[in-house]
Amino acid sequence: MKKFLALLLLVLAFALPASAETYVETVKGMFDGLKVEVTLTNGKIEGVKVLEHHETDTGIPAIDLLPKQIVEAQSIGIDGISGATMTSNGIKSAVEAALKKAGLDVSKYQAKSAPKKDMSYFPIMGSFQVPEKWDETYDVVVVGAGFAGMAAAYSAGEAGAKTLIIEKLSTTGGNSATNGGQYAAYTSKLAAALQKKYNLVPDTAAKHIEDTMNGGDLMSRKELVEEMVMGSPYYFNLLLDNGLEIRDTLARPGGHYGYRTYVTKEQIGADITNVQRKMLDKQKNVTLELNTKMVEIYRTRDAGNKVVGIRVAQGDKYKTIKAEKGVILATGGFSSNVKMRETQVPYLTKDIPTTNIKAASTGEGIYLAQAVGANTMQMSNIQRYPWADPNTGVLDKYAVWPFTGPSYGVIYVDWQGKRYVNEGDRRDVCANAAANSGFISTYAIFTKPIVTFTVAGEVEAGVADGRVLEGKTIEELVEKINAFPIKGQYPKVTVENLKDTIAKHNSYIDKGVDPDFGKVMAATMVKIEDGPYYAIPQYPSVHHTMGGLVITTKTEVVDIFGNVIPGLYAAGEVTGGVHGTNRLGSNADADSCTLGFISGYVVATGNMPTFMFDEKANSGK
Repeated sequence: MKKFLALLLLVLAFALPASAETYVETVKGMFDGLKVEVTLTNGKIEGVKVLEHHETDTGIPAIDLLPKQIVEAQSIGIDGISGATMTSNGIKSAVEAALKKAGLDVSKYQAKSAPKKDMSYFPIMGSFQVPEKWDETYDVVVVGAGFAGMAAAYSAGEAGAKTLIIEKLSTTGGNSATNGGQYAAYTSKLAAALQKKYNLVPDTAAKHIEDTMNGGDLMSRKELVEEMVMGSPYYFNLLLDNGLEIRDTLARPGGHYGYRTYVTKEQIGADITNVQRKMLDKQKNVTLELNTKMVEIYRTRDAGNKVVGIRVAQGDKYKTIKAEKGVILATGGFSSNVKMRETQVPYLTKDIPTTNIKAASTGEGIYLAQAVGANTMQMSNIQRYPWADPNTGVLDKYAVWPFTGPSYGVIYVDWQGKRYVNEGDRRDVCANAAANSGFISTYAIFTKPIVTFTVAGEVEAGVADGRVLEGKTIEELVEKINAFPIKGQYPKVTVENLKDTIAKHNSYIDKGVDPDFGKVMAATMVKIEDGPYYAIPQYPSVHHTMGGLVITTKTEVVDIFGNVIPGLYAAGEVTGGVHGTNRLGSNADADSCTLGFISGYVVATGNMPTFMFDEKANSGK
């Protein structure tokens, strides 16, 4: 019987699982308070886990990697994590203390062999503190209430998501409200009628894509360009359905070789943003908070490593806002942030004005996204608007006429009255040519029959405002130009030069060829013949930043390691990749509205709004 009992106890000893012993050691890494849990089973290191710490970001790789390596190597003699030596030594000292308390021979755990390194490892990026309790909670949080932000909030709300849109200014629209009110769409429910009325060749998506790619020196991401082009008619029709009014014209601005640009009634972006605001006001699922500035993005450091919300400032108070499904950044570009733009292009100093609202285009959305690991691209691609008011840098409605007018016969002359560029060329080409013209202003020359895209009384209003110069004869116009000061300086246009320039351009319209600058002489062009004659002073002003956050076609923000940041999305000028080195005029509205709508729909539903890309439906057929 004794032998049987002894045998039974021996069997049970092997059958029962080995007992695990857990030790918690608090040691010093870089700082005090590094608490490590060590689990030992029959002399084997089963687990090492950091429970609490006060280490800085440099110690995080050791906290993430070293415990696993110690278990794999069964050794505390392995090398620590490079750059995190003090944290590594702290973790190893905690394991050593646990081994001693267990009565084990520490010298047996000093092997130098290390486990195979995980070469795919990257440091975890995110916030050190994420709120446990939130002041407000929504499904979707949109930051910025310009073209992209309001399009995103609308589509998210329409898809059933409880949505918050915040704006740091006191009203919606932001910098979008001050743009030229030009929207590029290769087709629309109005396209066929306008093409027939003006005897225009119908445009195609392929041509719009080609022009945009060429306009950006093939440095655009084609998949984003395709998305913008294919989806822009859908959103334009949506605006029309909600009351957007446009002028009875279809323009072909510089760099575009299809008539695809629609001009809003007042030639200002507020025509669009006002309609967008009305669309939001009808939304039961959308809440708008003005005077609310984002100051932090919260991204967790756990396995999900997800953006979960933001912190905002309202006056002198702060609050936290949780986003269950995602945060959409629509914070715009950084044309007004002189330090930020000088970092990318040193000659764009404070002496060069911007067309933008200074309080709007400050770039903090990019900074805050970078703080949680977001990547950027093409940040040095900064565009100047060639036709701004040379005295103020402002893009007013009169500064839109030189942009709209090349395919109708508007010509540009320098301070001597000579053409200096192909008026139908890209914005960067026109801006550089103006900057190299030898004076701080150039001039758009036209007569009333040319500016058919204006409305009755508008030219006269420009003259009364002092922005448009008028002469009943060319001689009188030259006198007006030379007497108009530009920052205290005066041009020296000669009657002979301006008459010769006009005569040559008229002959080029007749011949259909421009031997001087290679401009495409469109059938819509009108010759400058009978007076009165008009001139608009113009000069480049910092206008649009083509670079920004890297995004996917689903508008997901990508981090510096090429991985999608879960829960973070972006659309509009805050992003990069759509316009390459140079944005074609009227593509900004299409880009911001289309990708903004996509971002809201994707975050709300998890799916792409493929219905946007139906060409037949978009054309109204």
